[in-house]
Amino acid sequence: MSDVNDGMVNSPARAMSFKGTGGEFFVIWLVNAILTTITLGLFLPWAFVRSRRYFYENTELAGKKFAYHATGKSILVGWLCIAVLYGIFLVNIAHNNAVLSLIMMLLFILFSPWLIMQGLRYQAMMTTLNGVRFNFRTNPLRAWWVMLGQPLLIVVVMSMLIASILSVMGSAMSAGMVIGGSVCIALISLFSIVLIQGLYISQWGKLLINNLQYGNAKFDVSLETKKCGIIVAKAIVLFIPFMIAAGYFIVAPILHLAKYSGSPEDIVLMAAMQSAGSILLGYILYMLGILVCYCYGYVAIRNYIYSQASLHNGAIRFRSTARIGAFVWLVVSNLFVCSITAFLAYPWARVRATRYLLENTHVEGDLDQLPVEDHNDKPAADPANLLARGLSVMQFVF
Repeated sequence: MSDVNDGMVNSPARAMSFKGTGGEFFVIWLVNAILTTITLGLFLPWAFVRSRRYFYENTELAGKKFAYHATGKSILVGWLCIAVLYGIFLVNIAHNNAVLSLIMMLLFILFSPWLIMQGLRYQAMMTTLNGVRFNFRTNPLRAWWVMLGQPLLIVVVMSMLIASILSVMGSAMSAGMVIGGSVCIALISLFSIVLIQGLYISQWGKLLINNLQYGNAKFDVSLETKKCGIIVAKAIVLFIPFMIAAGYFIVAPILHLAKYSGSPEDIVLMAAMQSAGSILLGYILYMLGILVCYCYGYVAIRNYIYSQASLHNGAIRFRSTARIGAFVWLVVSNLFVCSITAFLAYPWARVRATRYLLENTHVEGDLDQLPVEDHNDKPAADPANLLARGLSVMQFVF
């Protein structure tokens, strides 16, 4: 356990820690894979629970351990309910029952936010720290608005704007108008992506954290859509050089190959082999750009959300010190090692990533002085909640 001293008087800051090892998790992972294969997938819920329990039980905060109490049976029931409903849906389609299929789709869309929130609540209640359970409560209408209503409204408005521009371009029939309209559409599309992602991150962050409890103590976070949107915009801008470089290495050889159209097959094959290296390099640059942008966005958003989060009216605060360069190296090297080992190194890669994130997650404040009492809520066992357990597997430790 490491201490982080920011000059805060009587407010110790501690980093979370992970005590597990890749070798230990490899055994669990291997047994899970074998049993899941032998049982044709039926063991998968137990495999999920065993893996999560290992990571939680090896995660510590100020000497206090997390624990995970869900059972494979409870999650399997949820998955079976989903499978039955999906089977009924496929039967309706096979028998051309368009009305029933449409009703099932609409009901799922209407109630999916509530089901996902109930699944999150179950996962939270199955998570404990030092014997105290977490909890999660939220308004179903708020969840529906954040998950479906708000993004759909933005998409509709932006689609109407683009349709209007296309209509003007079609009636004008001038090169200047076409170019100007195309630029406007590109800018509107880019703005839509930034706005939707910024809203998604800020609203989802507030939905998840502001409705989360540790015992009877409530979490709180204040996130700005503008700040989240700026991070998304920077990630997109960061991707542009990679896209340009990838385009150069891919498009140029393709144009070169086009010159051999109608040539003998052996000549075309030779030209294609000469261009393969350039095209492969372009593809690698493109994928590397996606990884770099993802890592930048993930680290920046994570650091921002943790900096704005608190527990019990600010008595406990949080901080993430993950670094973009270190995280890029972590992700790239993990993917490389997993790929050359046919993913046999996955357990070590996952442990390595978990340890890095936890060691860069700091809790500021005296946890021992926090007046926390466990809540009395119990997981609901009605059919809808049993179904919900299979819809969410989100973790609440980090």
